[in-house]
Amino acid sequence: MEVQQIDRVVEVVEETIKGHSVRLLGQKKDNGKRLGGAPLDLPKIRKNPLIEIISINTGCLNACVYCKTKHARGNLASYPIEELVDRAKQSFQEGVCEIWLTSEDTGAYGRDIGTSLPTLLWKLVEVIPEGAMLRLGMTNPPYILEHLEEMAKILNHRRVYAFLHIPVQSASDSVLMGMKREYCVADFKRVVDFLKEKVPGITIATDIICGFPGETDQDFQETVKLVEEYKFPSLFINQFYPRPGTPAAKMEQVPTQVLPDDTLFPVRNENWNLVL
Repeated sequence: MEVQQIDRVVEVVEETIKGHSVRLLGQKKDNGKRLGGAPLDLPKIRKNPLIEIISINTGCLNACVYCKTKHARGNLASYPIEELVDRAKQSFQEGVCEIWLTSEDTGAYGRDIGTSLPTLLWKLVEVIPEGAMLRLGMTNPPYILEHLEEMAKILNHRRVYAFLHIPVQSASDSVLMGMKREYCVADFKRVVDFLKEKVPGITIATDIICGFPGETDQDFQETVKLVEEYKFPSLFINQFYPRPGTPAAKMEQVPTQVLPDDTLFPVRNENWNLVL
């Protein structure tokens, strides 16, 4: 069953109970175009009744060599602005006081349907009632660079949390090139420096992958220096894992005995999430 067919899970379960074998392997089509994912108006039970998590797009524009997202979810497919705004309105009517926007890459939103993330955010801000808040999810550096001015204005809005999750993965350009991340360390710093200057008190979260194939001790030290420089209040540190079927799994791996442990990061923070 394809991830894009998740809205048909009830149908599949019912048919299976009847003893039928069901296979939904094709991608859904709508006038020749693939739909982004499950309809936004499907009934749901919220884990937290005060928080609505809305996926604004599925799939991805990147082709990172270590990731399976592209394999599972395909290319970028954004939900129309009007559908997202309607979902937000409905959520507020049901008593929700926070909207969390999520996706594989929020910054890429709209590139496939002729719009942009700031355009969506301004429309959502218009319908946020008094006392409610909007929180943005993860964005990769390449797709937020052209929207920095507008993003700073939005993140300064009194009904938007001054928070953004921007993965760097490595502070070595050679490692980023090997990962096919489509940006350099200077791009990441430009985004972070601009937002820290224009959005007082902003919280920047980031991700780091340690031990990517080809990473040297010098590459790793560059990443440590970046952490020391920015002292990220929220940091996710992961040891590289060669996911089967990805190009990175076929690369020469860094020996496990030289992979870093958490003691090699001199600046520690209780909000860090280390998977080493």
